[in-house]
Amino acid sequence: MPPATVRQQPTHRLLHILWELRYSGAEVMVYDAKEYFESRGLQGAILARGPEFGPYAPTLARAGYPVEHLPARRNVGSFIELYRYLRQHPADVVHLHLEGLFIWHCLAIRLAFPKARIVHTHHDVYFQYGPYLRLKRTFHRWLATHVLDVRHVAIGESVQTVEKEHFRNPTTIVYNWIDENEFRPPTPEQAAAARQEIGIAPDAFVVLTVGTCNDKKCHNEIFDAVARVKDRLPNLVFLHRGTGENLPQERAYVQKLGIEQHVIFLDYIDYLPKVFWASDGFIFSSHWEGLGNVILQAIACKVPVILYQGWGMNDFRPENPTENYGFWINPDTERFDEALLEMHAMKQDGRLEDWRDKAFAFYRKKFSAKKSLTRMADQYLL
Repeated sequence: MPPATVRQQPTHRLLHILWELRYSGAEVMVYDAKEYFESRGLQGAILARGPEFGPYAPTLARAGYPVEHLPARRNVGSFIELYRYLRQHPADVVHLHLEGLFIWHCLAIRLAFPKARIVHTHHDVYFQYGPYLRLKRTFHRWLATHVLDVRHVAIGESVQTVEKEHFRNPTTIVYNWIDENEFRPPTPEQAAAARQEIGIAPDAFVVLTVGTCNDKKCHNEIFDAVARVKDRLPNLVFLHRGTGENLPQERAYVQKLGIEQHVIFLDYIDYLPKVFWASDGFIFSSHWEGLGNVILQAIACKVPVILYQGWGMNDFRPENPTENYGFWINPDTERFDEALLEMHAMKQDGRLEDWRDKAFAFYRKKFSAKKSLTRMADQYLL
């Protein structure tokens, strides 16, 4: 994260309220932001409200955050318990990262801290709500804004549009941030070493995905594409970095398709940027996202992309076609096959290097950890 030029003594107590603490976008951004926020006078703490504490809790604690677990339940007693906890742990700023039970958290926070700044980040696009739930959440957002004085933040244009069109909820965009000291373009030596460590041949055509193995990520759609093009791309390697509830089924599906020699399941690596450095392209099969941090990480490492068209993914698409650095596939009418074949051809004739440069240029033009952190701190303090 960008270091501040002058470190000042923290004077504002900042409480992050999250669900289960997992290796996910919001939690990693809280981890990465600690030093910068402290330089702005914000001393952070974390409260987890999910049924489980979460596997990322020790990492946040080692970073120096006070981390506590107070599971939320759907009853009044749970929020009386939260109110009492908050009264015992004063805060000047509370940053809510939750969608579930959102309004009840806002109410408990405002009762406990009448003068505190409350910021709520919307981390996803909630277009899939039915009519009743959409109406209820619209009222909750209005109540939070106009009665409880909550500031609403969207992580990108897609989230902002859905909040406005589906919930009549105006938001301020603060793009997600990543650690730019870690996720950066590799040297040729670093790229070669990353392939060697993972066990990938120097001449392989490598496409990468990073993400939790669950139904939303739709990894089987990538496996199907690999099965269809493997005979035309004998050096194709699909590098799969991720774990989750669907991982056993995904491994079994790869065996069923007979593509084991083209797929590497990488459950763990000591330094995540290496998987991007080893790759020629990044492929992502979610049909919607808020703003995928893994896509930010990919283009910050100069990796061109193959994405679906849709909420979240379109936020990465340049308005100017001359700045294009990837494929955006219509999920209803197209498959990944042609994009994989064309990207392979581009690597063979050298055109992919231009896309690498354009991916990084787009990242630098639109996204900046320093700008995003500054904007978020301003939401807390100004």
